[in-house]
Amino acid sequence: MFEKKKRKNFKFIALVLILIAGYLTHVIYVAFAHNPSFELLSMNTISYSGLKAKINPDNTRISLIKVSLGTEDENIYKIYEDDGLDKKFKEKIIDISFSPNDEVIKFIKKNNLKSLYLYYTINYENKFFDSSLEKKIKISIDFEPPKIKNIKTDSYVYIGGIGYVTYETSIDTFRSYVDSGLNEKFYPISIKTKNDIRNLVFFTCGNSKCKNGKIKIVAEDYSGNSVIDTKRIKTIFNKKWAVSDIKVDFGFVKNKYNEIFGTNIVSANMENFLELNDTLRSTNNNEITLNTKGISTDILPLQRFYQMKNSEVFSDFSEIRNYYINDSEAPLMTTFHWGYDLASVENAEIYSSSNGIVSYINSGLGIYGKTVIVNHGLGFYTLYSHLSQIDVKIGDSVNNKTVIGRSGETGLAYGDHLHFGTYIQGVPFDSNEIWDKKYFKQKVINIYNRFIDNKTNKDKKKSGI
Repeated sequence: MFEKKKRKNFKFIALVLILIAGYLTHVIYVAFAHNPSFELLSMNTISYSGLKAKINPDNTRISLIKVSLGTEDENIYKIYEDDGLDKKFKEKIIDISFSPNDEVIKFIKKNNLKSLYLYYTINYENKFFDSSLEKKIKISIDFEPPKIKNIKTDSYVYIGGIGYVTYETSIDTFRSYVDSGLNEKFYPISIKTKNDIRNLVFFTCGNSKCKNGKIKIVAEDYSGNSVIDTKRIKTIFNKKWAVSDIKVDFGFVKNKYNEIFGTNIVSANMENFLELNDTLRSTNNNEITLNTKGISTDILPLQRFYQMKNSEVFSDFSEIRNYYINDSEAPLMTTFHWGYDLASVENAEIYSSSNGIVSYINSGLGIYGKTVIVNHGLGFYTLYSHLSQIDVKIGDSVNNKTVIGRSGETGLAYGDHLHFGTYIQGVPFDSNEIWDKKYFKQKVINIYNRFIDNKTNKDKKKSGI
């Protein structure tokens, strides 16, 4: 009896000890495993672009974040403090900028410093106690932006057409791009050498002149320093955009609305029209932009591009379309037509305009209907939409003898035809630029070959061949 009671007490004590050990383990885990982290996002470097850091609370409640700069032995300049935090945030990004007149910048330059120390304090609480995280990080100093030199171009584009520019950037360049004024970045095909980076960019200024008659070339280094250079580009106005006034047919809108959205409305109104021709159009164009942005150098547009066989042009690139309701004087809305409408016979075979890789297929891209996109390399893409059927799949190699589908009237199409579009890094341009074999060779193929040949010749000279 005594032995049985003794064993029972032992089990009870053991259970209590296990619970205490578990509790202590949990406390220790929370103490050591659950504490905030501070991660510098600016390559452990200070520059005029500033400092960026990410704070991860890791299930703690942060009440204060303080960041300072100083020497190894002394915390001197407070550059950030926040004691009014939302304690439930999951992640916080700190973005601190500097100017040449800031005291810390003057201190760095006066003492010709090559490095500094970043001090940070994070006050936080977890399930059991309040605590403070205080550390310092050694950071480099870089106020020297990358360099751009040897900018070369033929200095013109036709309205709606293609331009090119070559330039060199210093070896510390993280990325560079061309800004033609469209709020889009045109990135280069680059060749890195021992002393610099050689860049070739094909770009467009869209359906208007290049902003302020020039392009901007931007280079950024790993520290966030940047430099901008410009080059004058003349826009040649060799064409005017056609204008079409279209009266909205609500019977047509009803049928297309039901087809595209899978509904069964019995009549259409202005809101239905705007949902199709404005909201959905914008969504579809964004989808096309995202799928025509990449630059491929493993496939090259070295063959000519062909217009659809035996086709007539019914609508041009950048045609201005004004939509009217009844006899209203002012248009309900206006759009640009980013491509060519081509037609021959119903259900016509559609061939790839040139050699490339099928990069995108959508059996119902809203107003565009059944759609195929072909990647031709160097940032060039062609788009085929309103198809009645698609005969290729993503990844297929195609050329001008490959049937990719048949014409139709899927999407917001008034009749059987092909909507054909050309894009460079996500931006539409006039397809006449690639249908003109001589001009495309002069403006793109020869420029690319010369760019590559210069690299080859330099390598030969360096190797003594």
